[in-house]
Amino acid sequence: MTFVAIIAVFVLVQYWGTAEAFHHDGWFRTWMKTTRKWFPQAGLQVFAQVFLPVLGLWVVLSLLKTSLVWLYFLVSIPLLLYSLGRGNYTEWLEGYCDAYHRNDNEVACDYAERLGVDIESCADWPSLHEQVLRRAGYLGFERWFAAIFWFVILGAVGSVLYRLASLASHSNGQPDEVKVLCARLCWLLEWPVVRLLGLTFALTGNFVGCIDYWKQCLLTTDVSTEQVMETCIHGSLNVNSRELSSQGITEQEIEALIPLLSRSLILWLCVLAVFSVV
Repeated sequence: MTFVAIIAVFVLVQYWGTAEAFHHDGWFRTWMKTTRKWFPQAGLQVFAQVFLPVLGLWVVLSLLKTSLVWLYFLVSIPLLLYSLGRGNYTEWLEGYCDAYHRNDNEVACDYAERLGVDIESCADWPSLHEQVLRRAGYLGFERWFAAIFWFVILGAVGSVLYRLASLASHSNGQPDEVKVLCARLCWLLEWPVVRLLGLTFALTGNFVGCIDYWKQCLLTTDVSTEQVMETCIHGSLNVNSRELSSQGITEQEIEALIPLLSRSLILWLCVLAVFSVV
């Protein structure tokens, strides 16, 4: 059932191009505002914002799973679609590359900002490329891989838990202390996933270049998910420290990112297919 649901979601996203039709977060923003009024302590706010909706969802899904399995399966599909990353990631990244080739600084910076890049800190194209690759790598990770991993481990409850934690950590209205706790929760949920994806990059990209970087990051607990992703992407695309210091990131690495993520996702689906029939 889990594999079939993931395949259904994959096919729907490929057909629609995006899952934005399921990304209605107004209810969650309202819920966050409500919890800030009810709970003064940061820890209680995080519990109420993220875990209470997930606990309610777990109760409902548990009842469906024991009585109406077919309905449980049907409900899991929109929940996984909801758990995928926000925004039209592929359009933004391809738009950035196209703008660069046309030497259109304004449009390129606009797409870079959509990806979350602080363009004020970028003085030239190489520095902008580096920031775009870092942000695009992380967005590609959290868009699919984190949601799928926790969907496989915990079902729809796991994928929704990750998405709510991510939304709470990036909400502008959150108190700083709550934001920090939510970001820490996200990091904990992402820790095993990004390391599994790093190993996947070694298999779908340059193995020798990636595996050494992956080993360095494997057991680290003081490095952000974004940094681990960036390191593994450099290794899989065969970008070494000498190239970084001499010419920086080029558009070739950015253009190679989407195929790398696509190959990695297909590998995950193939592995899941094997486990589903064993």
